[in-house]
Amino acid sequence: MIPWRLTEHVKVQYWIAVGVISAVMVGTPAAALEQFPSDEIPQDFLDACDARAMPFDAYDPVISDAVNALIDMGVFSQEEFQPVTIGFCDLRSVQGPVATASCARNSILLDSRYAEKDKNLVLQATLAHEMKHHLQHKAQKAEHGDGYCSSARYLDDKSWMEEEADAFGDEVAALFFVGRPVEIINECAGPASFYLEADNPVSTNGDAPTFTDIPARSTILSTERAVSKYFKLYAKATIDSDRQKTWGDAGMADRRRIDGDIYGLKNVSLGNPSRSKGPFQLRLACND
Repeated sequence: MIPWRLTEHVKVQYWIAVGVISAVMVGTPAAALEQFPSDEIPQDFLDACDARAMPFDAYDPVISDAVNALIDMGVFSQEEFQPVTIGFCDLRSVQGPVATASCARNSILLDSRYAEKDKNLVLQATLAHEMKHHLQHKAQKAEHGDGYCSSARYLDDKSWMEEEADAFGDEVAALFFVGRPVEIINECAGPASFYLEADNPVSTNGDAPTFTDIPARSTILSTERAVSKYFKLYAKATIDSDRQKTWGDAGMADRRRIDGDIYGLKNVSLGNPSRSKGPFQLRLACND
């Protein structure tokens, strides 16, 4: 018998500055469903769905879009998805949960309703939840051996793993709802100015492009929020009284009129220290 982690991700709560927004993301309330525990789901049903789950390069287009969104947001890397097979399965037809992750098989099954176009946000959050389980399983198997998935330790660990994945999935959903902010770190010995434009902003203020100044060796938080790590940048920093470093130039394909002059923007991909919270980071370094 292959142990399966069966999870319910019915509600996503977004905690934002103006208050609490609670969004029911999956149709029928959990209280109205009589779900089977994991050991009562027919194993042949799970096996058949698992056999249809696809590898990274062949994910269903809807799943692929959610995976790419999670990668672009910096929640997971492409390498972390590579060993995971993922597919849709009509889990609710057997009164199952909305998603499952297999410890032994490195596979994830998502209820078929997630293939609907209006479920993209909850699909991203649920997939983040299940990928968290995949990483938990991977870490525990590395520590305790391949037999971990059929061990008593695995059964004991389910409670804390579920709590951790629940919190993680909600944090990721909130990220997609409000976007990541951007932290700009000027590591140069002199002041810098920058213009930063998100490829996928959460919203735009409509103002004309302008430079933002940042003092030497300081950090500021940009007003830009985005759901992707990809940005366009023009920046200039003072190295010393005779030299200046720039990011971007007039020969770049993307150009903007900024404060009255035309500048070519450099395409950049920003990192983020935390998977499920916190900002993207732009470092302006004059010594590289």
